[in-house]
Amino acid sequence: MLQSTLEELLDRGFLINWFERLFSKTSFATTIAVLLQSMIFGFRHSYDISERSITVGIIGLVMGIAYVKFGRNLWPLIIAHCILNTISMFGKV
Repeated sequence: MLQSTLEELLDRGFLINWFERLFSKTSFATTIAVLLQSMIFGFRHSYDISERSITVGIIGLVMGIAYVKFGRNLWPLIIAHCILNTISMFGKV
């Protein structure tokens, strides 16, 4: 739970807002911010360009879009992230 919370705070809560400010807070800046945070999110989960990083990047993209479209509320994303982590743990058994 703590790891999911921290990742959501960093990736969605901080990075999207930081990139938006960096690119002047336009709708184009929001699009670029969501794309960049999803690439960073994917890369941080495998440290290379692999199927895993692309899959996790797509998940990050969906979560980034959800963050922006649904009022920038991190709680649903934190819960979804916890659920995805739990599912992935059971998938490795």
